Amino acid sequence: MKLIRFSQGETKPSFGVVIGEHAIAFATLQQRSGIARPDLDDSRAYLAGLPQTEHAARELAAWGEAHLGEWPECERPRLRDVRLHEPIEVTALFDFGLTPRHLRNSAQTLMKYEQDDPQTAPILRAFAQALLTKPAAPPPGVPERLFYYKCNMNSIVGDDATIPWPLYTSRLDIEPELAVVYGNARQPVAGYCIFNDVSARDVQAPELIGGFCLTKDMAKGNQLGPYLVTADEAGDPYALRVVVTVDGQVRYLGSTAEIDHKAEDVLAWLGLIAPIKSGTVMGFGTIPDCTGLDHDDFIDPGAAIEICFERLGTLRCRFAQPAGRLLPSRWPLRPALQR
Repeated sequence: MKLIRFSQGETKPSFGVVIGEHAIAFATLQQRSGIARPDLDDSRAYLAGLPQTEHAARELAAWGEAHLGEWPECERPRLRDVRLHEPIEVTALFDFGLTPRHLRNSAQTLMKYEQDDPQTAPILRAFAQALLTKPAAPPPGVPERLFYYKCNMNSIVGDDATIPWPLYTSRLDIEPELAVVYGNARQPVAGYCIFNDVSARDVQAPELIGGFCLTKDMAKGNQLGPYLVTADEAGDPYALRVVVTVDGQVRYLGSTAEIDHKAEDVLAWLGLIAPIKSGTVMGFGTIPDCTGLDHDDFIDPGAAIEICFERLGTLRCRFAQPAGRLLPSRWPLRPALQR
């Protein structure tokens, strides 16, 4: 089952489900079927009510599929004609670094440009060495320590977003990730979606100590979608093929198989720190080989980008042209930005 939040025009987003090529609101399904399920009115009620709400959503979706042709078109818009918002109302967004090869690739590219800087080069060498050192096992009964950062809750967007190009960077980058959505204690994993953690790379090294502010917190820099895919439809989330196309051409290839921890590990660590609330989203780390930083091969302004995860759908975005003159960059200016 693919769950969505969608709108038409300037209307308030509706919580619904994908049926064929159509976006169907649960409010419409309730009205048409005569089955009242207020716990499907929005994503927060749905997540809090799991697993019962998932069963109810399936029953309504099945009823809708059988009766879809009986409704006016305005109640069954096609997916291509609606705006897909982030698939749930997000309570908290955490990003973990659970793909070691991407981290190693990143350290190498960062060092290529930072090796002569007396402030950042030592930090990067220490970071690279830490990646090569196997951490000590935690004491019995204590979850493994997993590192994450907290994302900007003011910059979350859904599918088909135009990402403004920050004037302080010449290396804007995508970061395709598998994201897990937390339901509740009865059903911790509500489902999966794609997370695009947009990043400015040439300002990242100085922020390795102190927090990724310029690097990560730009407008529309946290993209989620296109759907919340339930576990049965996602299959094995740690064995999904990832394809990134830029302007219609395949640019990067990867797999979720390189994620080195499972959802239960992440939830155990977060749960040790504080209670986890319904609607918490956790990124599991950037898929290796699927970013400009992995290859020192960055995407230009104006490019149309599609991030496709097998079984989870395709998340689309576009990098806007800079709206003004770029500020001086720490790294050499790329030809596509020299004008």
